[in-house]
Amino acid sequence: MTITYLDTYIETDRLYIRPLRLNDLEAFKEGFAQRKPKQNAFDADDIDVSSYTLTTFKPVIQSLIQLAADDESYIFAIFLKENHIPIGKVEFTTLLRDHFNWGVIGYVLNNSYWGKGYGSEAVTAAVQYALQHLNYHRIEAHITPDNSRSIRTAQNAGLSFECIRQKFIQEDTDWIDRAVYSIHQ
Repeated sequence: MTITYLDTYIETDRLYIRPLRLNDLEAFKEGFAQRKPKQNAFDADDIDVSSYTLTTFKPVIQSLIQLAADDESYIFAIFLKENHIPIGKVEFTTLLRDHFNWGVIGYVLNNSYWGKGYGSEAVTAAVQYALQHLNYHRIEAHITPDNSRSIRTAQNAGLSFECIRQKFIQEDTDWIDRAVYSIHQ
């Protein structure tokens, strides 16, 4: 049996991880409303979703489904079991298939939930899922070298430090170094 993107459901002790659905709109808005002001340079930028409606949320969901159908990106929301509120996301982007099956992971956690182990718990489970069900042989995290929280999350999820890729990605007009952490089958 093949698991499709929309059928994905990953469960941990305190979390479940799955694609967003149209009926998640109110919980999605509540999750964003719980965010504290930006805590540091690595904190995700605030997005105002308070005015989202089913009409404006539907294209968001459709674009996530299409990205997965095209094997470009798989974006999953991280939900707390206790209240079914999304507290972040974990995503896998396909870099190369053919003889590589190589992807990159990204993750963001609502800053109200930092320091409780939720990020490590979600990333660990999602990485195992991606290796087994998304057919990645190799997954990398590309992390700003001084983002200690993200590095700790990657390490806790079983990713190992490989190298610093110098001037690896362009942000605004600057080329930025990235620490590469990886895991493979």
